[in-house]
Amino acid sequence: MSERQSLRFDDLDLKFGQVIQLHPSVENGTERYDCILVGCLPGEAVIITAPEDGRFPLLEAGGRVVIRVMSCNGVALFPTTILHVGESPVYLVYLDFPKSIQFKLVRNASRVDVALPILVSNIQKKALRGIVGRIVDISLSGAQLNVDDNIGEMGDRLELKGKFEVSSIKRTLGIQAVIKAKHCNAEGAYAYGVEFHEKDEDKLLVLFGYIFNAMALGQPKKIQ
Repeated sequence: MSERQSLRFDDLDLKFGQVIQLHPSVENGTERYDCILVGCLPGEAVIITAPEDGRFPLLEAGGRVVIRVMSCNGVALFPTTILHVGESPVYLVYLDFPKSIQFKLVRNASRVDVALPILVSNIQKKALRGIVGRIVDISLSGAQLNVDDNIGEMGDRLELKGKFEVSSIKRTLGIQAVIKAKHCNAEGAYAYGVEFHEKDEDKLLVLFGYIFNAMALGQPKKIQ
């Protein structure tokens, strides 16, 4: 069951350089564009810029937009007004600082900390394949990955290849997943929230066995 709650901007724990999403129309929730968070003036403005691929809508001061922030366990939305659009020396969009943020919980499942080395391949982008990473927590619905390099954007399909061990059984599997959240820290490393989209029942049996075994041996924690 999904739950809604109100948050402050600080509660989102956003990092500069992080990819978030912009809806250029308050009425049209399906059209969205990636943008980069580059600055913040608390109580005054949030500053974003266009992504490297340059795909971005035409924005004007006074327009209303919606910012969407995905996390591993939900999505935060806040409507805001464009205060200023600067194009020189770099393209920057200044948004009115949000006073009310609605957070919708979309994943409420037990998860457990693990340290599972994996190779991550972006199925849609050939240049982003065989990247070394680690699953750091996992649940029946998805996982959090830590990687040193970019592996894609929200909505991209991935293969997570690793050695999953259940008791004395060891299987090397490639598990299908979809990126649901992306964060970049100050050191340039990435954390991704992914949702499992594997349909092979034999793989799922091993995956779920691994997860339940990890929960039995570790300390599961509840996402609130």
